[in-house]
Amino acid sequence: MKLHPMNLAVVLAQGALQSIEDGRGSSVQCLEGALWLTQQGDARDIVLKAGDKAVIERDGTSIVFALRDARFVLSDERATADAMPRPRRAQDELPPVDAATAS
Repeated sequence: MKLHPMNLAVVLAQGALQSIEDGRGSSVQCLEGALWLTQQGDARDIVLKAGDKAVIERDGTSIVFALRDARFVLSDERATADAMPRPRRAQDELPPVDAATAS
């Protein structure tokens, strides 16, 4: 089964794998067990244990492999960032001050 980035929990038995297509910007957070994450075009191997989180940095196919029975959450970090309110600058919130009458 191939996954597309969204917020969902996945359970994998030891030795099972999950492919993720075009997941750049998504995160893999290991909740239980141990996982190995590899990304197409990236020579690095990322090992995650419970509590660890990694962000998929490339499109293409990423593979999550269960080194032990594991549970992880796949989240689209881009959607989360877009949904958060943008910080506002103080000058955008406050009316201008007239220096002559500010005393």
